[in-house]
Amino acid sequence: MNSLDSHYRRSLRRFIVPLGLLICVLLSALLAGILVVANQQTRSVDEAQRRLVTAALRMNQTDLKRTTIDYGTWEDVGAHVIDARDLDWMETNVGLSVFRTFGVDDVFVVQPDGKTLFAFRDGARIEAKVEDVLTQGLQPLLADVLRWMPGNATVGNLLADGIPAMAAVTPLALRDFPAKQHLPVLILVKRLDAEIITELEQASALQSLQLQRQPPSDMTSVPIDTIDGRPTAYFVWGSAHAGAELLWVALPIWAALVLACAASGYFLHRRINAAARLLSVGEWQVRHDPLTGLPNRIRLSERLEETCGNLIESQHGFALLYLDLDGFKAVNDSQGHDAGDQVLRAVADRIRTQLAPCDLAARLGGDEFAVLLLPVPFPDVARSRAEALIEAICRPIRLESGVEVQVGTTIGVTVAPQDGLTPDTLLRRADDALYEGKRRGKTRVCFANQVPQRASVD
Repeated sequence: MNSLDSHYRRSLRRFIVPLGLLICVLLSALLAGILVVANQQTRSVDEAQRRLVTAALRMNQTDLKRTTIDYGTWEDVGAHVIDARDLDWMETNVGLSVFRTFGVDDVFVVQPDGKTLFAFRDGARIEAKVEDVLTQGLQPLLADVLRWMPGNATVGNLLADGIPAMAAVTPLALRDFPAKQHLPVLILVKRLDAEIITELEQASALQSLQLQRQPPSDMTSVPIDTIDGRPTAYFVWGSAHAGAELLWVALPIWAALVLACAASGYFLHRRINAAARLLSVGEWQVRHDPLTGLPNRIRLSERLEETCGNLIESQHGFALLYLDLDGFKAVNDSQGHDAGDQVLRAVADRIRTQLAPCDLAARLGGDEFAVLLLPVPFPDVARSRAEALIEAICRPIRLESGVEVQVGTTIGVTVAPQDGLTPDTLLRRADDALYEGKRRGKTRVCFANQVPQRASVD
């Protein structure tokens, strides 16, 4: 009996030991896999959040750059501040205007020799030199802008009285100025204060976003670099620790695999899907405008890049429409920002009704929109579609208060491949056409080939 017992024990041991070892190897491999996936998921979510913050900051810089170019190309600015030295006019029409409308904190006009002609801060003109206010990051911006003519600008980060800020610099357009000489420059500065941080929080769907001079080791961060690569500060926030959620669920399941391996796979699959859905929501938010639900500038750029890349292969032309609302500022000023938001949502809905399945509409910021029409075999088709958009947008809009308001739109149109083969060229020429349409009387369609040659020169 003892010999039989020993024989059975040995037989069972020969079967159980390899099986036990195999289970241990599988459980160890699964545990290692869970840890790797959790770590990778945490890194992926953190990187996605970094992209969200970077994209939101870049959109704010783009808006500031456009505002700076608008004021820099306004010849009255150069005439009053350079020729007439009328600083009161400059304070009223530029300083207070950008302060109240666009939240710009600082405005400077600087001569090529570095002399500060005009300084404005927080709603009032001040007596200060630009280099005393704008410290780290100013000189690279000034050096870079020397390459530009009016109509272009350089944007970057710097320190304004020790506070991280973003600034845009553009040459001033002057009526009479010797050729091949440097122009005076206009500098607009927005400090990265609590209001900007709140906007970035909303745009990037993050909470507890902070601005610090040094990045804490235990927090996720994005550096705010000057254009020569020196960090002025860091946006920091607590890591999502997406992998930790996976571990909290997967490790108990892994421990229970000794009794129920099949059940653990089901729970693990559910948690991975939940994390993927969170990432999907974040990707949607970074590519869409939260007010109107339309795609934003990032998504438009991606679609334009894709469409231009397929242009030769597909042999189908397309049109890019650049829309700017006429009369929106009057509604916003008279009825309030809530009414302005209602108008923007109504305009977005009306644009949607005019889209074909292959088209794309985007809000670029403020009261500017873009529509990508695919395909457009002839320019007349683009004109017809643009006129239909104008007709739809111009219909009266009833606000929640019961008041009826009305806005119009001016549309600049570029047609590919006739007007360009790259996204930057098409966007720039559509923008030029838009401003030419504004100049001719607003609420009209203007094609890029109708813009005088001087208007499309960089």
